[in-house]
Parts: sequence; structure tokens; C-alpha cells
Amino acid sequence: METLKIAFYTDSYLPSRDGVVTSILNTRKELERRGHEVYIFASGGKETSKLAKKDERVYIIKGMKFKKYPQYTMGLISKESSRVMEIMPDIIHTHTPFTAGLFGYRASMLLNTKFIGTFHTMVFSDEAISAYFTNNKAAIKLSRFVVMRYLKWFYSKTDSIIAPTDYIKDILKKNGLKNIKVIPTGIDFNLMKTERREKARRLLGLGIKDKIILYFGRVSKEKNIDILVKAAKPLSANGFKVIIAGAGPYIGELITLSKRIGNRNVIFAGFIKDEDIPLYYSAADILCNPSTFETQGIVDLYASFYKIPILLPENSAQEEMLNYAKCGEKFNAHSVKDLVEKANLTYGNITKYSFGRIIKEFDIKRTVDKLVTLYNKI
Repeated sequence: METLKIAFYTDSYLPSRDGVVTSILNTRKELERRGHEVYIFASGGKETSKLAKKDERVYIIKGMKFKKYPQYTMGLISKESSRVMEIMPDIIHTHTPFTAGLFGYRASMLLNTKFIGTFHTMVFSDEAISAYFTNNKAAIKLSRFVVMRYLKWFYSKTDSIIAPTDYIKDILKKNGLKNIKVIPTGIDFNLMKTERREKARRLLGLGIKDKIILYFGRVSKEKNIDILVKAAKPLSANGFKVIIAGAGPYIGELITLSKRIGNRNVIFAGFIKDEDIPLYYSAADILCNPSTFETQGIVDLYASFYKIPILLPENSAQEEMLNYAKCGEKFNAHSVKDLVEKANLTYGNITKYSFGRIIKEFDIKRTVDKLVTLYNKI
């Protein structure tokens, strides 16, 4: 097997945690296990720079945080040109299309190196624009047009575009982009741990007979978590508790909303340490990620490992999970009533769902096989 040198460029990296960072970390680890060399060029500030000092293959593009979306840094000053010239990568693979992505494109031009881009984030969606830029309808429409024009220009410069799902591939194709390959983010399921349900619930202060619906992930406006908070009160009539596990810029507004509704069955758990993640999944009965913003939905893979049925929003990338296995139910992402009905249906059929094929299809070895095949092809 030929050893490759691969440079990942990203505007989102540790200590931030989101789907982009998870994808980068999982993919890098598996590539390096196979003997390939992976170098990270990440936009970041002081905290990211501290982590980079512990990893000789991480280089920082210095910049400033995007205040409304603190997971992302706008890279401004970079010495990466000299570094990447020393490394001479075989492939430059960008995971974000903005500042770091532009540095990656420039490096590919300087080195005459193949350039790949993974489309991780629905930055042109109305939800993202209204959450981080403007609520004005005319301005949203104009912003969507401008962002899409930029994305078309940027991704047209790649030798191949990676979409995590067919749903995203179809969106990109409709907007005139070509050379799109579907390669999802995989998980190393062998490294995942479980905890006994009784112990997990005891440690989290939950009753053994509680019905638990879990949201796990970043708490931001575009994630549509407010519908789950609004559904909590009618869900309480059937004994459900809702856990919002995660931190983010929208958590204060959700807590205020929950208090205004009068919810007494919603737990805001805040940021979850890595070592505590198994507790929350092991304790849950159902996972609900109501976001239509996802390009894949990595938390759904975690839920499948823990054999937790998933509530999936219709007309979203997450809905594709149902093509692999009967792993849950889909609901109208704008209807509290439908969410409540589907939650009750799911709990009533809780032993009838299956997850085996998902574990097989999304194993990190299988997804990285596809990625390496693409690298070699181009």
C-alpha cells in the first residue's frame, strides 16, 4: 500500500466539539493507523494553539472567533505556506469552505496538489442565516444567494467534492456542482463503551422507570431544539423526561423558553465530558435530534450502537438512516403534536427496532476504505 501525505484544512477544531471536528479526528486516527501521514491546518486562537503544541502535525492559522458561532474561527494570519511546502502533501482535503479552505486552495495551487472538499455544514440554509446573520426575509434570500454563489465557486475548484449523504449530494447537484462522491463520516464502534442502564440512571439521578428522551449535541438555534422543549409538557403526561445534553450559544434562550412554558420534566445537562457520554446514551430510551440542518447526524450512529431508537425529522439528511435499518420513526419537524405522537409510538415499539446494518455500514474502517479509494483515484 502506498503511504499518502494528507493535509486537512479546517476552521473548526479542538477544543471545540462538533460534527466537523468529530469527522476530522475519527478519519485522521484511522488513516494514521494504516500508515498514512495526516497534517491538520486549523484556524484557531490561544486554546487551539495550546493543543497544537502537543501535536507536531497540527499547525495553527491564527485568527479570531466568529462571535455568533464560537466553534468557528476566522483564520487571518498564517505561516502555513512554508509548513505545507516542507510537508509536500499528496492530497489537500478541506473540511470547511471559508478561511482555512481558502488557505488550502492556495496551497494546492502553489504545490499543484489535488484538492478535495467535504461539505459538512448547511451554511446556506435559512436556519443558519437567520441564526447567525439576519431575520429579515429579504436579507435572508439575498444572503442565501450570495453564499450559494460563493460555495459554487469554491467547490468548483476542487478535484472532488465529498457529501456525507445522498440528501446533500442531491442539493449540491441541483445547484450545479459536479464530481460529488458520497462518503459518510464513520465511527470506530470498537472503542465505544456502554454502562449498565441501572447504574447510568443512578449516577445521573434518574429513576429506573423514567421514560427518557435524549438530545445530545451542540445547543444552537439552527438545531430546532425548541420544538423538543415545546413538546416536553405534553410528553410529561405520558411520563417522559427530556434531557438536553450539550452546551452552546442558544442554551440560555431554551432555558427561558422552558420556564415560560412551565416544564418540570426538562433537564439541561450542559457540556458532557467524553468519559460521561456512555452514561447518557445508556440511560436513554429514545434519541431525538430535531435538526433539519444536519448533513449526516453522527449522534444517530451513537444511538444505534446503544440500540436506542431515533426520532428523525422528515425531509432531512438524517432520514436516510431509515434506508439502512428500521432504527426509529420520522416526524414533522415543525409539529409538536407529531413529535409527541411519534415519541409515544416509538416507546410502545421499543423492542422492535434494529441497528445491525447501521453498525456495519458506518464502521470507520469501511468509510475510510472509500476515502482512500477516492484519494488514490484522483
